[in-house]
Amino acid sequence: MYESQSYNISFKPESIDEIIGNKEAISQIKKFALDINNNIRRRPLMIYGPSGVGKTTIVNLIAKIFKWHIVELNASDYRDKESIERLLTAASQSRTLFGQKNLIFLDEIDELSTKFDKGASSALINLIVNSKNPIIFTANDVWNKKITFLRERTEQIKFNSVHIDELSQFLTKIADKYNIKTSKEIIDHISNHSNGDVRSAISDLFVLNNAPSSYTEVIGVRDRKIDIFTTLDRIFFANTYSAPLIAIQNSDVENSMLMQWIDENITNRYNNIDEISAAYKMLSLGSMFFNRASKIQYYAYWRYTNVFISSGIALSKHSYPNKYKRYSFPKRISELSKSKESRNKLFEIATHLRRKIHIGTFRIMNNEIIMIAYMIRNALQNNKDDDKIYSCFERNFNIEEKQINWLVKNVY
Repeated sequence: MYESQSYNISFKPESIDEIIGNKEAISQIKKFALDINNNIRRRPLMIYGPSGVGKTTIVNLIAKIFKWHIVELNASDYRDKESIERLLTAASQSRTLFGQKNLIFLDEIDELSTKFDKGASSALINLIVNSKNPIIFTANDVWNKKITFLRERTEQIKFNSVHIDELSQFLTKIADKYNIKTSKEIIDHISNHSNGDVRSAISDLFVLNNAPSSYTEVIGVRDRKIDIFTTLDRIFFANTYSAPLIAIQNSDVENSMLMQWIDENITNRYNNIDEISAAYKMLSLGSMFFNRASKIQYYAYWRYTNVFISSGIALSKHSYPNKYKRYSFPKRISELSKSKESRNKLFEIATHLRRKIHIGTFRIMNNEIIMIAYMIRNALQNNKDDDKIYSCFERNFNIEEKQINWLVKNVY
């Protein structure tokens, strides 16, 4: 059985020289920063291109080099006009206590735009017009119709996918630097299946640290968004902190659904009882923060959810997981799907009942409706005049004959 060697390796470029590819684009960004520092007014930058090619990384490194303080809004933050103004407007007009410029950074603006309220666009336009500090946007899809108003007000700089040969050389250097036990076969496989996504290729390299070459099949062809099965592989087969966290950030599956899939499949991948117990503990912590965020509408808690259900699950194991069992579709989702018609019917009846008994619809569905169904059945069994019974319940509970019949047959 494979024994994982390191759970703490992560790669983060410390200098611009460690970013591969897109040299011309990087030169343009450096020129932008130099002009800003020389008090030459520049339009905001829109850095766009596929995921994982270094857009966010270059922004952070530029800020580090020029000693700018980053004020960031990303896809996990609030998207309404009030929050944009509260978080960004003051920073756009001032400097830090130490005299640093504030860099206003809106990461993945095309992802943010889908959740903007009606006033968000005007707030961003005002920000661009009035800002005394540099502004940089990043986007995967610069042609997204919802950010047309930004294309007209920014300078676009394109980042391209990295060539396979250049990526293979880069991964080899990382493997040597961090003592990752791998092979040329694995590195070439990762490079060929990455679609030029450097971040994901690095993640895959850490996932396959010390793994046999036969395990390369867990690395599928990389797309801009990762499907549920690939996401699960990234979580269960990873042996580092960063790889699974990156995976769920690139996933096309919402966390509420992802947690259902993880819950169903922990025992399909992990065999040791201690590993299974630790994984379920991580999942429960992730679920707790997810529910707490939803309840009090403080969505920063989702960041904790992301860590627990990705890195927490991955680092719960001590040996390489079982790769032969198929993933199981979550039973709870399947059962809910099968019972959808019944739940819709219950909701319809509960809505009628609410007008008479004056309590919440969901409380009626979970509690009172069982008692009412029992009362109807009991009345029908003990009385010969069914029409009178139907009439009584229609009058007193505002439900129709067909609804009464459905309750009698389906609710116990």
